[in-house]
Amino acid sequence: MGDVIAIDGAERTPRYTSSDMYDFAYRRASSRKSGRVARNAIVLPISKSGEWWKKSSLERHTYFYPHVDAGTGCPVHGHAQTAQEGIPTIYRRLYHNPDGYERTGEFDFITYFECEDEHMSTFDRIHQGLRDITRNPEWLYVEEGPLWRVRRVLKW
Repeated sequence: MGDVIAIDGAERTPRYTSSDMYDFAYRRASSRKSGRVARNAIVLPISKSGEWWKKSSLERHTYFYPHVDAGTGCPVHGHAQTAQEGIPTIYRRLYHNPDGYERTGEFDFITYFECEDEHMSTFDRIHQGLRDITRNPEWLYVEEGPLWRVRRVLKW
């Protein structure tokens, strides 16, 4: 007997982006490849803390760019620069909770990735880097769900 977790998500227009961010993160982004090539799928549901949602949209936006951390006064990479190694090699999608954020017992987002075997170590480095609050202070506000790593199948 085990627990069953059902998750649901909807794609939305990117919220924390600009033309520069689009060029940086989306123009060179990996396209989806066949399961014969990109055999790995990774699913990580996450939520943001109440403190995150209390910040203005503009303040939340800054966490995705390189900036000087207000708390420490030190320069930080931010989300985009920390994840840049995987942009051309890891297919990624972000799904939003279709019923909204901050819902008890539900996740705000589902992060989904696919990659080839040789890029699993890239995923692991990026995942660890994003968790490093000296490089990516956004992670102070992230509540991770379970991380699922699976092999894609070609047919059912």
